[in-house]
Amino acid sequence: MPKLISESKEFPGLVIDLNGPRMGVGRVDGNEVQIVHGSISSRHGELVLEGAEYRVRDLESTNGTRVNDEKITEALLQDRDRVQFGQVPFVYEGAVPRVALALPTLGADFQIEVGIDLGIPENFHNLSPIKGKGDPKDPTWMLWAGLAFAILGMGFYVFRMLTT
Repeated sequence: MPKLISESKEFPGLVIDLNGPRMGVGRVDGNEVQIVHGSISSRHGELVLEGAEYRVRDLESTNGTRVNDEKITEALLQDRDRVQFGQVPFVYEGAVPRVALALPTLGADFQIEVGIDLGIPENFHNLSPIKGKGDPKDPTWMLWAGLAFAILGMGFYVFRMLTT
């Protein structure tokens, strides 16, 4: 059975069994999940059963609802998600436990696609104060500059030899 387990020092050991298809969360009577705390709105949010798991919805509460430290308007909960109503944190224990991904066994064939997704969003802008940092430059300009410097040096040397 899904449940919310309190991580709050103000409500130690509080376990809320989630057993209805729709459960209101708030500070006042009439909510299926009543949490009497100053950061909880009177009708703060609701938990709605979807399949085997619950979806949490914020009902335009004053202090918001968070799932895994991100402010949400609604989110489908998964086992071990952190849910916070106002300033009161809980851990969601779902009906379907999260399964850790198994590592490939020794000798198993698997492929890694390198360079397909670098994890950089398309709208990423480099905020470095050094313009062009990281852009590859063509180094042949240094060869041309060195050649020009050598020719000027030779010209100066010849000029000095002729005038002395």
